[in-house]
Amino acid sequence: MAKKNDKDAASGRGKKKNAKNSNGDFEAQLRAAISAVDVATSMTSPLKKSLENLLRLAASSVGCDEASVIVREGDEGGLKFLIAIGQVADKLMGITIPPGKGIAGFVFASGQPMAVSDVAQEQSFYAEVDRSTGYKTETLLTTPLRAGDEVVGVLQFVNREGEPPYEPFTPEEMDKAAYFADAIATLVDAHETSGLVESLFQRAMDAESLMAAASGGAAKGRRKNSPVQKWLQSVRAAPEHRDMLGMAVALREIASRGDAERQLCREVLEALERFSEKRVATGGGDGGSYFGLM
Repeated sequence: MAKKNDKDAASGRGKKKNAKNSNGDFEAQLRAAISAVDVATSMTSPLKKSLENLLRLAASSVGCDEASVIVREGDEGGLKFLIAIGQVADKLMGITIPPGKGIAGFVFASGQPMAVSDVAQEQSFYAEVDRSTGYKTETLLTTPLRAGDEVVGVLQFVNREGEPPYEPFTPEEMDKAAYFADAIATLVDAHETSGLVESLFQRAMDAESLMAAASGGAAKGRRKNSPVQKWLQSVRAAPEHRDMLGMAVALREIASRGDAERQLCREVLEALERFSEKRVATGGGDGGSYFGLM
């Protein structure tokens, strides 16, 4: 009887220990997940705040209190409002401008700034935005946002401070807008990349959970069609951002298969770095061979 009691007691202690370990593992995973999410979501929030502050400063410099940062929506040429200030700022956030429509669409496609003193006389003006918000646009100044050689959006100022009729925007103010556009474009590009990284991070966490439930070879066989890869194929973002993240995902998945794969990835990256440095040193030529291996 004593032996049975001892056995029961030991069994009870074992169950408690297992339960404790299980709770400990769960708590550790939860803490890690919360910490990771905090890091991920902290990426875009400061950028949007910085964009808003810079937009207010830019608007003030051209005598305007209605302004917006309009960025591309996917890779079809449509546009959406990323940041806006003024009377109808909240309403603008839900509006999409179809590809090629409006003065914003023209500036985005052409890369040329445009000032319009009276939008009623401008055929390319997209009046649907005014109809959706109840606001009346009279004069506009729109300038492209460039990140390197690429247009990532437009900076747009609407009307003037005070009451109509409004004075047209001047060439000097167009120059000021272009100055602010350079700084804003850098933040827009960083914000877009950060947003994709946040989404990628969440997808990666989900994928890890699925992979952990699968066994060895079966999991490896599914990596090329993993949830992260499928999401990346469908994400609505600029092609160059998808390409960069796609390469990062592929590299991560290959490197996770073992020490030999990690070493191979490292050697390939080092070879690519040598190749890139040689191209820069030779003015963009082929440098004699690919990857600097010969």
